[in-house]
Amino acid sequence: MDEISFKIKCIPPKHTAQGSSTILKNFKTGKFFIGKKSNSNATRAKNELIALIAPYAPEKPLEGPLELTVDWRYPWRTSEPKKNRINGFKYCDTKPDTDNLTKQLADILTRLGFWLDDAQVARLSFTKVWADDIGIEIKIKKI
Repeated sequence: MDEISFKIKCIPPKHTAQGSSTILKNFKTGKFFIGKKSNSNATRAKNELIALIAPYAPEKPLEGPLELTVDWRYPWRTSEPKKNRINGFKYCDTKPDTDNLTKQLADILTRLGFWLDDAQVARLSFTKVWADDIGIEIKIKKI
């Protein structure tokens, strides 16, 4: 198998691990540190993505250099004017940052065995839009 391609019909999560960092206190020592709560929105979003993507995991990880293409499509904002909806999509320029979404997704794909290491991704295309056709579309192919 040289290519894996699938689409998940869902409302893509907006929470990432980078956005969930907070200042926590160690109760034994009383010292503060930057960490993540185990019940954070980011943890729930990550677990939801794992559950949605797991059925598409290959029996054997892809090897060698790979190309990863991701289309991340959010539902339209209720305040979005109709003139902006004419093309069926509009590029999303709000948080979360595309690089944070990419990192979270790559970690999940590694964990589920799509590849041996996310360092194998030599070519990356990530599109984040508001659209009529919501969901996450992922394509991974050997290059």
